[in-house]
Amino acid sequence: MDILFFIFLILFLSILSFLFSAWETAILSLNKLRIHYYLKQGKHRAKIVYNIITQLDKFVTTILVSNNLVNISLSALGTALFIYLFGQEWGVVISTIAISLFILIFCEITPKLIAVKYPETIALRFAYFIKLLIKLMHPLTQFFTYISNRIIKLLGIELKKRSPLVTEEEIRLMIELGKEEGVLLEEERRLIHRIFEFGDTLVKDVMVPREKMVCIELHAHEDTLLDLLIEEGHTRIPVYKENLDNIVGVVYAKDLPFIWKIGSLIIIADIMHPAYFVSPNKKISELLRDFQKMKIQIAIVKDDFGKVLGLVTLEDILEEIVGEIEEKP
Repeated sequence: MDILFFIFLILFLSILSFLFSAWETAILSLNKLRIHYYLKQGKHRAKIVYNIITQLDKFVTTILVSNNLVNISLSALGTALFIYLFGQEWGVVISTIAISLFILIFCEITPKLIAVKYPETIALRFAYFIKLLIKLMHPLTQFFTYISNRIIKLLGIELKKRSPLVTEEEIRLMIELGKEEGVLLEEERRLIHRIFEFGDTLVKDVMVPREKMVCIELHAHEDTLLDLLIEEGHTRIPVYKENLDNIVGVVYAKDLPFIWKIGSLIIIADIMHPAYFVSPNKKISELLRDFQKMKIQIAIVKDDFGKVLGLVTLEDILEEIVGEIEEKP
């Protein structure tokens, strides 16, 4: 028996087991947001790591199969070596204790403790090797995955679709931790939370209700319009004909100075702009895009039956992000 050859094989397999354990822990402990940041910077290794974590089931299966094969081989070679050195009876006892401790300490605990501390460094440095391992083990991995899926199906367990790379809950948690650590101020934390809620907020949640709307009748005198603008301080006033459910346009205060300058009589029908109508169930994020596209700042909220429920302005939408906007008196 060539003892040196056995020792070389054992050392080689030990290093492989060490690396497999480190890679597994590193990939599973990664800061996904940072990897995504590196990806945006164009780092090629980050792209490889990103592809690995988006196919995590394939990676985990590859590592488990590889590590088990290596550890089984390591145990078999170690047992054979100890039997050769100490005989059948003592060799089995010594090898069982020694190899178990060696695998536990050197091939499991130590590499995983290191990988938990430096997950990004390990994942990025060994990205090409991990990619190569996944390719080499693909046929064997596919076989074990097929068997496992059949067993899962027989047990009646439904595999859920993989969650996104980074969930909203994870980001919210990081925000809270950032505040606790003093990285984020309270106002910054609130601002970020409002941005998350912004995408789910509907028009009906932020609109000025019908009973609080400030409107003017189509045929009202110009003095009435001027008094209304001065008293209420609004820059845009909806115009209705006969009743509030018949909004026919919107008057912009910015148009009035030009009319006064040329000395014309203010006729509401001539200066009003077309009204834009929206559903109360429209998301304000979509309405904001409409405002930007159409270059307007006010919309009238109507239900499916044509009843006016209220109005919403650009200011109402922005307040959902930055909080209450108070104007100087």
